[in-house]
Amino acid sequence: MFCKMQLVKLQQEYSIIDSLNAQVLAISTDDLEGAGWAVNQQGLEFPVLYDPEATVVKQYGVFNTADDGKALPATFVIDQDGYVRWQYLGKSTSDRPANALIFEQLRQIISVPTS
Repeated sequence: MFCKMQLVKLQQEYSIIDSLNAQVLAISTDDLEGAGWAVNQQGLEFPVLYDPEATVVKQYGVFNTADDGKALPATFVIDQDGYVRWQYLGKSTSDRPANALIFEQLRQIISVPTS
């Protein structure tokens, strides 16, 4: 439920993300039916990767960290070269970063030239 709320909030402020020349890619370990709710009912303008086998979340080290078989709520800001420039790892299912914090990280990437 908290994941869906975060996706809805990101959608509500998607114009800010777009103005920062950034993109959102959400990853859900729910099955297609469960994760599809947010896309279909909320009209998300960004893609949602359905990862029920947790292949991608395992690669980012956020799966089964509490031995519960679930993905840890996590947000990654990745630059155009594919490097993780910032991450937020939630401590519980309801622990998500505020959009303002994500936008701040995106603005920092834009203002700092990469070498």
